[in-house]
Amino acid sequence: MSTVLEIEKAIESLPQDQFWQLVEWLEAKREAAEDAADVARAEASLAEGGENVSWDEVKKEMGWK
Repeated sequence: MSTVLEIEKAIESLPQDQFWQLVEWLEAKREAAEDAADVARAEASLAEGGENVSWDEVKKEMGWK
């Protein structure tokens, strides 16, 4: 399969149980990609250095406490 249209057609032809297996797989892939992006942002933030702020202070600044 070389195009999105071909992939869409193949997905539409799946039996229902296989469709839901695909949905679960795609959701897991999306979550893994989001987690990897979160880790990359956190690592970049840590690499910037600067003053450490406690979680309690962050909550206070955000008005959560």
